[in-house]
Amino acid sequence: MRISLTIVALLPAVLLAGCFEGPAGSAGQRGAAGPQGAPGENGAAGAVGPQGPPGPVGGTGLHVLRQECGAESNCSLTCDPGEKLTAVTCPGGTLGPGGTVAIHRNADIESATCSNSPGPALALCMKQ
Repeated sequence: MRISLTIVALLPAVLLAGCFEGPAGSAGQRGAAGPQGAPGENGAAGAVGPQGPPGPVGGTGLHVLRQECGAESNCSLTCDPGEKLTAVTCPGGTLGPGGTVAIHRNADIESATCSNSPGPALALCMKQ
C-alpha cells in the first residue's frame, strides 16, 4: 500500500514537470530576406492649412542706376521720389582721374550729375 501511495504522489509531479520549459538555447542564424511587397497607393491630399504670418520685409530697399557717359557729355542719375541717393561713382579713363560728381536735391528728389567720365556712371538709391 505504501508503494501505491508513493506512485500516486509521484505521478502528478512527473506529469506536471513536462509542462515547464527548460533553459533557452542560443539563437540560430538569420534567414534570407523575403520578397518585396507590392507598393501601396498614395492617400488622398490633406486639407490646406491656414496661411502663415507675413514674412520679413523683402530686399534691402536699394536699387542701382547705371548710365553710359561719353567723354564730352554729362550723365544724370535721378532717384525716384522718396528715395535717398546713397552712393555715386563716375569712373575715370584714359583722360585722367575719375569724373566730377555733383549732387542735387529738388524737393524730395535726389539726383547726381557726372561729367568728364568716359565710362558708365553708377548710383545707389535707397527707399526711405
